[in-house]
Amino acid sequence: MIKSPFIAAIVVALVNAHAFAGGVPEFPLVPGQAIVRATTAKALAQTVSTLSQQFQGVGVVDQIAGRPIYLLSYELSQGQVYHDVETVLINLVAQGTLAWSEMNYVGQTGEGNTDSLWLSGVAVNGDQYFDQYAAPMLGINKAHGRSRGAGIVVSVVDNGIDPRHPVFEGKISSQGVSFVPGSPTSNDLADGTDSDGDGIPNDQFGHGTFVAGLIHLVAPDAMILSARALDSDGRGNNFRIAQAVAWSIDRGAHVINMSLGETYHSLALEQMVLEASTRGVIVCGAAGNRNTQDPREFPACDPNAFGVSACDWNDQKAPFSNLEVRLDFAAPGDSEIIAGVPTLARSIIGPVPGNNYAVWEGTSFSNAFVSGTVALVRAQRPEWPNKTVTPPSIRNRVYTVLANSGIPIHPSNPNYDGLLGIARILASGAVLENPPAPVLGDLNADGVVGGADLSILLSAWGLAPTFVRADLNASGEVDARDLAILLSAW
Repeated sequence: MIKSPFIAAIVVALVNAHAFAGGVPEFPLVPGQAIVRATTAKALAQTVSTLSQQFQGVGVVDQIAGRPIYLLSYELSQGQVYHDVETVLINLVAQGTLAWSEMNYVGQTGEGNTDSLWLSGVAVNGDQYFDQYAAPMLGINKAHGRSRGAGIVVSVVDNGIDPRHPVFEGKISSQGVSFVPGSPTSNDLADGTDSDGDGIPNDQFGHGTFVAGLIHLVAPDAMILSARALDSDGRGNNFRIAQAVAWSIDRGAHVINMSLGETYHSLALEQMVLEASTRGVIVCGAAGNRNTQDPREFPACDPNAFGVSACDWNDQKAPFSNLEVRLDFAAPGDSEIIAGVPTLARSIIGPVPGNNYAVWEGTSFSNAFVSGTVALVRAQRPEWPNKTVTPPSIRNRVYTVLANSGIPIHPSNPNYDGLLGIARILASGAVLENPPAPVLGDLNADGVVGGADLSILLSAWGLAPTFVRADLNASGEVDARDLAILLSAW
């Protein structure tokens, strides 16, 4: 039985997406918006002045906090096209006024791009969620003997998370944020939009919750932060997505999950992913669901991010998964759908709003499994960065762990050699590469929660600019709530 407002349309969309063979054009331009990097106020003012001489409605709409990257507006008059704006901006770059410029383009979930929607039925419940095929395949329960992700913050750049779903048990930070215009909440909600014009509003409602649920399945003690950059159709744009990544970095995330993609190679997003990597934050990006190499999707194909393809229960490429030489890892993401009915023993199962569970498929969910595994590994090294391990080297160290401990993906996919990543991740193997992770509250990583940890927490009391290890509930401030968590683990 299908439990959804979309009824039969959901079944048709998911089945069609499962067999999708690519050929979708690149994502569209956002009308009337451009992004520039202007390193001085004078350069920004000159840019606005120059554009205003030829176009109407020119102004600064927004800025990526703490970075000289701005979103500009413009209006075209009769006979003008966006290339005219682009030409002016290119000239400003050539003159040295701007460091770079680009037009703003749409980015979205891979599932939204192929109209893949979740399926829910009376038989889908929490038991199937914990026992889904991906759990033993990745060795999740075994991995938990050495790490559960304590002390790690994973930011989910998506369309929001339902923090009230009982599966999360308080592991969704209260300090989420929304970069979706007109929608101040970071929660996963149906806002009535049909921004992709497919006639199905809210068709990615539940996506962020589902993704967060899979991260939580792998790393149950990690705190999850919602950075809402997409609407309930799963759509956003380069600027808003880059803005969410910057915010995640500033809030102290260790891992940024980006179960989305954009076919335009955005300089704004590229700079934010580079900054994340330079500062020791690992970005994981979904490869996309169009069974194609071209156009490639970002950030999955960015050299400073982990790009993730999808496989099935036999380690074979999922029919929908994109493939590309720039991808790094594979993870389970395929679900068996027969005549619109999912085979639960061969399905990806996660939470959706309304305290329900559902079946879905896509590289978004493979990506979530990788982010969760990265959180397990990262939790094993709370001392990073230090004098020996610099922030820029953390990505390569975690990459090596996942590559060395994973299952080679080529033997099961001889026709896709080098196009699905180096290995299918194995969480139980990855955690063997480093010492066991300290438990939540063990702030000095000495194996016990006691007076020394209390002293560390009290010395950090009231800190709010970024997440620190003593901020046990990832609220952005060390306070009585963190003290209560520590004392409960004493």
